[in-house]
Amino acid sequence: MFASGIRCPACGRSYPLAPRWRCACLGNLEIQFDYRGIRKRLRASPLRGRAWTHDRYRDFFPVHSLVTLGEGCTPLLPGRNMGKELGLSLFFKNESANPTASFKDRGSAVEVGAAVEARAQRVVCASTGNMGASVAAYAAVAGLHCTVYVPADARVTKLRQIQAAGAKLVRVRGGYTRAAALAEARSPRSFLLGDYLYRREGTKSVGYELAEQLQPAWVIVPVGNGVLMAAVWKAFREFRDLGLLRRLPRLIAVQAAGSSTVADALLKHHTLHRLAHARTVALAIEVDFPLDGLLARQAVEESRGFAVTVTDREILRARDLLLRREGLFAEPAGAAGLAGLLKIHDRLPQGSRVACLVTGHGLKDPFPAARRQ
Repeated sequence: MFASGIRCPACGRSYPLAPRWRCACLGNLEIQFDYRGIRKRLRASPLRGRAWTHDRYRDFFPVHSLVTLGEGCTPLLPGRNMGKELGLSLFFKNESANPTASFKDRGSAVEVGAAVEARAQRVVCASTGNMGASVAAYAAVAGLHCTVYVPADARVTKLRQIQAAGAKLVRVRGGYTRAAALAEARSPRSFLLGDYLYRREGTKSVGYELAEQLQPAWVIVPVGNGVLMAAVWKAFREFRDLGLLRRLPRLIAVQAAGSSTVADALLKHHTLHRLAHARTVALAIEVDFPLDGLLARQAVEESRGFAVTVTDREILRARDLLLRREGLFAEPAGAAGLAGLLKIHDRLPQGSRVACLVTGHGLKDPFPAARRQ
């Protein structure tokens, strides 16, 4: 393992490598690595000689071993029909092919692995649904007692998936931010899982795979808490610095108009602000204040990308088009990236190689209804 320490991106404070979720300044933390050690390991054991599994990126994870259900290495599907219509070389990264049908499994493999290495007996997390379902499944494999706090408006299909894995479900009044506060309050008694430092490191593998599968010029990322955006950008930078990626892609952040903290900060050039109450049909990206908002914003800025907001109606239209034109059934949050692309495709050079992340399966939220925004 090449993890070497912990640093706060907000204030720069450093900590030794040990389970910790917040800086003294209350900022989200980031794990640092010994890249010289990783470079040496890759010379001895190149990626091209490793099996096409999540574990091929083990040198970039902050745990000695993963708790795995076969996550990662998801299909990259050519969007032949929509790409032709938009004048782009378009590909969809189908994250709904993960074991619990969303990209969350990548982070859970590392997070639950960290809990096992810390000899935890209990884990706790907050979730709008997908993370809870993922954590519950991985905790079950590891033999850990799991508690999941969810907002009152979480989808029933996702709650049933959480309960079916044996987790304790606690519904709270309020949104995701309230649920996260309650989960954090339990962290002295349980190993806290969620959109924190360990999950980001597991989620990086999306970026590694895109670098190996495509080397895209543009990557379109739906943004809720911002962890996926921050993780993908960190992965690209790591591969670039190690000579595994020729050129960094530019990132496009897509947020729902009713949950647009990161996009607003980028579009209006101000600091991140807390929404009074986020509201969108895409519940998986409905967040009052994103835990990884700072790093997500930095990722877009450093990549020379941009942000776009989409309405619920645009999200649901994109969801229908994705299934009818490309055969992919996505939940609303999973189609948000395409909704953003449909809105800004004329800003991209014709023929650009574009990867659009489809983050979760439509069966997780099969009958959404647009909300007023």
